[in-house]
Amino acid sequence: MTKSERTRAALRATALRHFVADGFEGASVPAIAAEAGVTERTFYRHFATKDEVLFADLVEGLAWFRTAVRSRPVDEPLHRSVLESLSSAPTDPRLLVEIARLRRELLSPERIERVFRDRQAAMATELRALLVERGVEDLAAAVRAETLAGAVFAAVAVWSDGPEPHDLRTLGALTEEALNQVG
Repeated sequence: MTKSERTRAALRATALRHFVADGFEGASVPAIAAEAGVTERTFYRHFATKDEVLFADLVEGLAWFRTAVRSRPVDEPLHRSVLESLSSAPTDPRLLVEIARLRRELLSPERIERVFRDRQAAMATELRALLVERGVEDLAAAVRAETLAGAVFAAVAVWSDGPEPHDLRTLGALTEEALNQVG
């Protein structure tokens, strides 16, 4: 892990502790940075906003997803490639569940929806590029990519809005069901 990655991880862990202790609005960037042993400017080099801390898993996950989905067999149905790529993510399940809980408790549904839509669009862009590279006509690639990304984030939204307990097995099952519906 590089120094920059260690700093980002320390800032994120510190920020999450502050969010829990002080609430999202009450947590201050200067206090987070100071506890992590860096400047406020360093915080903003790693996270544009406090919101971004709570969505870093989605941002970082997209970079990982790009590599994972492109490594899947070309003859595999794309909805299956998407599902297999998502289910093999190198993540800490407890952390993902805790961050989802914090989002629900600390942020408005509108804020969450805005970021989910942004990440859905980024995933669709990645899938569209992959389909075009595989020779799919642009409009068909765009429709297919938007449909698959929409299914993934519909599952995430249903899981996030659903009753406790939130576990990754349930999220995986919802994602599989959603992808199979559009597959």
